[in-house]
Amino acid sequence: TYQEPVLRFIHSLLIAFVLCFIAAPGAARETQTAGKSIDESSASRSPARFDESEIDISIDGVLDEAIWETLPYQDKMRVIEPDTLDKVPYETRIRLFYTQKGIYVGIWNEQPRESLISRLSSRDLFINRDDVAITIDPSGQGLYAYWFAVTLGGTLQDGTVLPERQYSNQWDGPWHGASAEHESGWSAEFFLPWAMMTMPEVHGEDRKMGYYVSRYVAHRSERWSYPAYPRTRPVFLSQLPTLDIVGVEPKQQFTFYPYTSGTYDNMKAGHKDTYNAGFDIFWRPSTNLQLTATVSPDFGNVESDNVVVNLSSFETFFPEKRAFFLEGNEIFIATPRARHGTPTTLINTRRVGGSPRDPEIAGFVFSDLQANQPTELLGAAKVTGQWGRVRYGVLGASEDDTVIHGELAGAPSSYLQQGRDFGVARFLYEDTSQGGRRALGLLSAATYHPQGDALTTGVDVHFLTADGGINVDGQLMYSDVDGVTGGGGFADIVYTPESGYQHEVAFEYYDEKLDINDLGFLQRNDIYGLKYAFERNDSSHSRYKYVKTRVQGLLSYNAAGQVVKSGFFSLRDRQFANNNWLFTEFNYYPGRWDDINSNGNGAYRIKDRFTTGVFFATDEAKSLQIGLGTFVFAEHLGDISKKYNVELTWRPTDRFSAKLDLAYEDKDGWLIHSGARNFTTYSAEFWRPRIETDFFISARQQFRITAQWAGIKAFEQNRWQAPIEDGSLEQDTTPATGPRDFSISRLTFQARYRWEIAPLSDLFVVYTRGSNVNSRPHEDFGDLIRDSWTEPLVNTFVVKLRYRLGS
Repeated sequence: TYQEPVLRFIHSLLIAFVLCFIAAPGAARETQTAGKSIDESSASRSPARFDESEIDISIDGVLDEAIWETLPYQDKMRVIEPDTLDKVPYETRIRLFYTQKGIYVGIWNEQPRESLISRLSSRDLFINRDDVAITIDPSGQGLYAYWFAVTLGGTLQDGTVLPERQYSNQWDGPWHGASAEHESGWSAEFFLPWAMMTMPEVHGEDRKMGYYVSRYVAHRSERWSYPAYPRTRPVFLSQLPTLDIVGVEPKQQFTFYPYTSGTYDNMKAGHKDTYNAGFDIFWRPSTNLQLTATVSPDFGNVESDNVVVNLSSFETFFPEKRAFFLEGNEIFIATPRARHGTPTTLINTRRVGGSPRDPEIAGFVFSDLQANQPTELLGAAKVTGQWGRVRYGVLGASEDDTVIHGELAGAPSSYLQQGRDFGVARFLYEDTSQGGRRALGLLSAATYHPQGDALTTGVDVHFLTADGGINVDGQLMYSDVDGVTGGGGFADIVYTPESGYQHEVAFEYYDEKLDINDLGFLQRNDIYGLKYAFERNDSSHSRYKYVKTRVQGLLSYNAAGQVVKSGFFSLRDRQFANNNWLFTEFNYYPGRWDDINSNGNGAYRIKDRFTTGVFFATDEAKSLQIGLGTFVFAEHLGDISKKYNVELTWRPTDRFSAKLDLAYEDKDGWLIHSGARNFTTYSAEFWRPRIETDFFISARQQFRITAQWAGIKAFEQNRWQAPIEDGSLEQDTTPATGPRDFSISRLTFQARYRWEIAPLSDLFVVYTRGSNVNSRPHEDFGDLIRDSWTEPLVNTFVVKLRYRLGS
């Protein structure tokens, strides 16, 4: 039976957690200075401190105030991307000082003017251009940090950092930054208020704060930094040099964010115009505590998700984009798995205010329009803080009742669906006093609804050796959904013997009753298995700036002992000396079982498969960049399909850009579940174009148009049935009852004007149109695009003003 290996797996997992947590601190002390870069100094730096009345600085990017010339500067940068640690050809003079209100940073960059690359973009968008960035760890212990960047041209970027180098841009702070060109290059200024950062209480007046400064030089496609910590180095946050900050105790901060919005919705009969008003409150009574609340929040259509066509039984994960849930969310992220791609996480805040629950009335079917409508929120509140070595967070949210529309027995029907209530509690104990990091966390989440309640709990463990050579993240999970309990867990172990070499081992086990998806996200349960990966980053080639090689293997079983995931994967990523880029991959999938896509109608065998492909892109620093790719892959029953990609990006000036991404797939033998035990293979064409254009009146005023369309025409080839007993699919020889041909045409269009009046104060004017038109396979693609435009499911015009008031 499968229980014995599963129990052995859980037993081994628990032993690994315990051993990591009781590892000898003496060994950590012996290795905590290992791996220092050649420019690094462990000594703290004591920047100058001034009273606010002594300074008069305009944050305009021009370092022309006299105070800057009185300060010493630092210029010790090295090349970290690629990770050669070479000396840099241009000076970077870093000056900083602080006051009771915040820290001021001035960075003077030497660079030939003809090589400067200035490009404006939306906040936090990563594109190829010159920039400078600073990371501040206000804990001084490598527990968490904030990063801030100013690009040439004045676009701002910011976010958070979790151990050991988990950078995220899902946080925006009320700070000031600007850039300006000068005769020898360009410069940038920052003002970072203390009040926007979580800061632990300190005994006495002295604080230590970790810091890190980096600079990206676009025409060389290089990043430089001090200290010189490349990404191939296993430690980062825990070994940052520190600043000695004296006499800083920020005052209470109270911030009030009122908003008002008006929406014209052409899809709502009888009440097309709606007007909303509400507010968010942020109160920080002390440096280590923040209370946040929102009343009648408006999460209106100012952002749009990518168009996704998913015809499998696996749910698609969408990232959070709403400011209230992003603020302070780092404490609720239990493991790095919540950061990447398709995560495993107990907290997925996109569930809050998502589509209403199915009323579970026999024969009731949601309308397509209803399935795309979010649920209104009555309000939400959040408390985050720190007490000694313990950080904590509490989150609560309540949905309004919703009238859902659909059909019952073929007739229009409506139903009043009660809203859900959500609650989350998080506690995390962290210890970095002996070098490295040891952390133990508890996370509990609950969803309450008349149709059923769900409770999930997780215990997470983190261990990092002082030299960063071994990093372990793991979590054990438990769920109780209406009395049905389940469990599981995972452990991710990363071993870095030296810079540029990395081994990863991952274990996972989720029993068939584990269910965390009322508020969390788990792609599937009923699985246990192992993954191993090796990665090498090499910057010693004469023809390439770097070569990244990764090989990986995985093997997973379900409770019946069937292999449900298996594969061997390899890729190579190269950047040439002229900054062109080449990616190649080859993946092999041995035969396995699919026990999900039949929707409970049995498991069936999938043949051995492979994928291979190549993608080439030209230098991103050029005004015109071209990317071309082709991929070949085998379908589940062995037929061969092909995919082609074209990417064009044109930036003739720093204020305008246009981007076209075009993907085309020619599919043969595409296997899709058709209900009950039935499957169908199709020949299909799949077009996915995406167009983005941006025009900037200034760094704070942007007009943006995005259009994304997915069009499929699929024609039936053969019909199959899942066997009554698990086995291979059997060809269906019963007389056909009509063709199963189908089409899909999904469109999202958005035109948006944004004016950043002040930090975190914005005016939005947004028009959004979206559609989902199906079952017209005999129309050509031009007709499908026209139908998508003329038959929308979403057709709204929104004006929204949000303004920040307070300290």
